[in-house]
Amino acid sequence: MSARYTLGLDIGTTNSKIVLYNERLEVIDSAYTENNTYRDHLGMAEQQADEIYLGIKKIIKDIIGRHIEIKGQIQSLSLSSAMHSVLLISDDDTPLSPLYTWADNRSNGTLKEVRNEGDLDWIYRRTGTPIHSMSPFSKLIWLKKTQLGILEEAKKIVGIKEYVTYKLTGEWKVDYSIASATGLLNLEQLDWDDDILEMVGINYESLSEPVDTNYLFSEKNLKELEELGFNHPLAIHIGASDGVLSNVGLGAINQGEAALTIGTSGAIRVISDEIKLDDQGRTFCYYLKKDTWVIGGAVNNGGNTLEWLSTLFETTNLDELNARAEEVSAGSDGVLFYPYLNGERAPLWDASATGHFIGIKPIHIKGHFVRAVMEGVMYNIYDVYQVLTNLVGDISTIKVTGGFLKSDLWKRIAANVFNHELIESDRIESSCLGAVILNMKDIQSDITSKEQSIKPDQKEVERYSQALAVYQELFQPILAIHALKSKRVE
Repeated sequence: MSARYTLGLDIGTTNSKIVLYNERLEVIDSAYTENNTYRDHLGMAEQQADEIYLGIKKIIKDIIGRHIEIKGQIQSLSLSSAMHSVLLISDDDTPLSPLYTWADNRSNGTLKEVRNEGDLDWIYRRTGTPIHSMSPFSKLIWLKKTQLGILEEAKKIVGIKEYVTYKLTGEWKVDYSIASATGLLNLEQLDWDDDILEMVGINYESLSEPVDTNYLFSEKNLKELEELGFNHPLAIHIGASDGVLSNVGLGAINQGEAALTIGTSGAIRVISDEIKLDDQGRTFCYYLKKDTWVIGGAVNNGGNTLEWLSTLFETTNLDELNARAEEVSAGSDGVLFYPYLNGERAPLWDASATGHFIGIKPIHIKGHFVRAVMEGVMYNIYDVYQVLTNLVGDISTIKVTGGFLKSDLWKRIAANVFNHELIESDRIESSCLGAVILNMKDIQSDITSKEQSIKPDQKEVERYSQALAVYQELFQPILAIHALKSKRVE
């Protein structure tokens, strides 16, 4: 009996990745392509859907081309993608608009106006998606006000994964996971919410049909698949969103297990067997599979804050930044950084928030600022962690992934701020792996992986406990500054 192989595709915001796995889910090969984001105006973060699709075609062809001898044994393709994107489709099934990514926050002003007109908490309670400019709900409200003509002209309103799967299959379908992150799907009914659709001014038929995350496409665009190198039957599984699949790929799937991810942005998530919502709307609740939900909070500001500082210091050398940060002690001698450079999702859910350094004195050197940035990112996501534990209970295991793991110092800071052992796994591209695992009968399938432990240092834990207390005490005054600045701008 010949070996079988499978592909996991993750359509991210920064790049798209594809991984080839064998039957034991060992990585055989991988490829990625960068996705261009256009930021011509303040708050703009647009992409071109056809550019992304062409990039995906290229990496699939690259993988197939490098493994001609086994291409006939590749039996399936499972998909993951970033959440919250919006793409308007014309009558001829081509893009009518740019792809508005989660990071496009131009809807923030319109959202504030709508909020001033009435309570929007009912939308969070029905959908589990926080009220924020990231969401398709907010973007559609904005398009309704600013570009009504193009919104009315659109035949379909979709996200990037729907567009890619349509190109491959000819079916307009959206998985419950992606749909549950739009702010338009009723979590209890697992269908589009009529009241919300009426509010944003769109009809049910303009949206893709919601289906479960184990959905197997019945139709195929054979010409397109043959061009990619598949001249044999290929099962295409719709999969879920990158965030929930990261938990699956990391193995953080049991009660009390959390997945902490810090790349460009960051998130912390746990799996639940029931819908759980925060009374202040600070956490999300997204669908994974039948009777399984992922609850957590995402932050806008992770590794991108260190990238900003490296540009400011005119160095892109991570080792140099780490060396400077190692020169100073835990707590950065009183320098605090509130990392809201790109607005913020959890715990603020305020796209207009801005970053702050507090406590600067003449004695402070570059290393203080580098370390304060690393610490500030962790303080912020620890705030989300506290909200999450209040909602779901104690967390016994934290599994970590993301670019921050390249810094030994940042890993240690994370363990010390959380005062918790962190588990680092060698499972790369956890969302791709999660998409493949999701199609198995048991998402707890035994997969071999190497893990290492990052343990807290109790001396530094005490220092961070004191620094964190100050950080949290100054949180409300920082919010007052944001509110005052917003009034002045208006």
